[in-house]
Amino acid sequence: MSEESTEKKIKEAARIQFIKKGMTGARMQEIADQAGINKALLHYYYKSKEQLFYSIFDDVIQDMLPRLVAILNSELPLEVKVYQLTDKYIEFLSDRPEMPLFVLNELQRHPEELIQRLHLQKGIDLSVIKDQLKTEAEKGTIREISVEMFLLNMISLLVFPFAAKSLFQAVAQVNENQFSQFMEARKTEVPKYIMNALRP
Repeated sequence: MSEESTEKKIKEAARIQFIKKGMTGARMQEIADQAGINKALLHYYYKSKEQLFYSIFDDVIQDMLPRLVAILNSELPLEVKVYQLTDKYIEFLSDRPEMPLFVLNELQRHPEELIQRLHLQKGIDLSVIKDQLKTEAEKGTIREISVEMFLLNMISLLVFPFAAKSLFQAVAQVNENQFSQFMEARKTEVPKYIMNALRP
């Protein structure tokens, strides 16, 4: 087996364990077993569980963040952007439900390192969406809102259900399949809610 295929198997096995048990609950031995390798070989590639998680995290962010930024900076109408951002974000988190809690935990433990890994030191160019919100407000199609408040509202509506997934499932008495169906429905529910909230 090549080094590349071994590393790929390790990362996929780790993702499965992280999704099942979170980063704290996952064990290196279980990841090795899932990948079909011994623990010594796993440690040859990754010295710690944290290093392995960050490797997966970096791959995911490098894959997803540019796509979200591309939507924000596109010339698409505002409502289309809201629908596309919602669809991509929910799809992203549905495949990686461990991410919200990991990010929240790391923001408490190592905020500087996480911000560096997200490449946020210089910020993300929000000028296009900012101008778009201003233009739409001037036309009277939406109420006046800052780009920061707009994004915070969106992120809150999209991330919270995943961050509080266990609590929501317990309160609403829904299983995994029902939760997935619920999040699929939110791909249209959230944009409608946001656009209704933006109307003057």
